[in-house]
Amino acid sequence: HEMLAEQHEILAEQQHQRAMLEEQQSMIQGVMLDLYHPTSSLASSRALKSYRDDALVFYYGSNSETVYKCMVTGTECSKEALVVGHIYRQQWPKSMLARFNIGLHKPENIIIMQPQLEKAFDKWQWVVLPEGPDDYKIHVLYPQFLNDPMQQYIAG
Repeated sequence: HEMLAEQHEILAEQQHQRAMLEEQQSMIQGVMLDLYHPTSSLASSRALKSYRDDALVFYYGSNSETVYKCMVTGTECSKEALVVGHIYRQQWPKSMLARFNIGLHKPENIIIMQPQLEKAFDKWQWVVLPEGPDDYKIHVLYPQFLNDPMQQYIAG
């Protein structure tokens, strides 16, 4: 009986430790979601227009052309048909920006894209991550996103 009681005690302790680990994991997931949660842009339309105009000058040399290319698909679009998003998201830790010496709202942190791509971008169906100082790569996090015929031209 003593051995059985000891085994029950060990089992109860293991269950308690497992419960504590699960609780810690849940807390960590909550913190991560707070840091990296998907959000829509909090910027005003005036600010977004300013970011877009600055990014057009930065990437294309002018913000007064009639047609520009979507940076994701390469599709030519009118200036009014393009929207912008932050490559390094506004809710990400600012230390990442400092590491690459990039300002949050600076043109080098802005991606110019078509509106249907922005919706998926805001939902974290795809992200842009740096591969080097001037080299970025698109990572699709939700593969079903590519099944949408509108997304068939996404550059790899």
